[in-house]
Amino acid sequence: MSKKIIVAALGALFTVAATAGNVFSTLDTDYSGFISKDEAAVMPGLVEKWEELDADGSGDLSAKEFAAYESAEKPAAEAATMKDAPKATK
Repeated sequence: MSKKIIVAALGALFTVAATAGNVFSTLDTDYSGFISKDEAAVMPGLVEKWEELDADGSGDLSAKEFAAYESAEKPAAEAATMKDAPKATK
């Protein structure tokens, strides 16, 4: 695999990681510091896991609770990326 392809792939991965850090802020449209279930509706996977993620039962997700969701989703996303990555050839 050429160095240009490797550099491009790594650049794309870093861009995705940087963007993911801003997801909480993007979802918190009322700037309350929490994500409501209505705000989370744009991410069906998040709503599906709502009861599990809302650890304190407040009805909203704190940044810490949302970080638990991102941590759980990140390995799955990375595995999918690696599965689809081109294989190195000699």
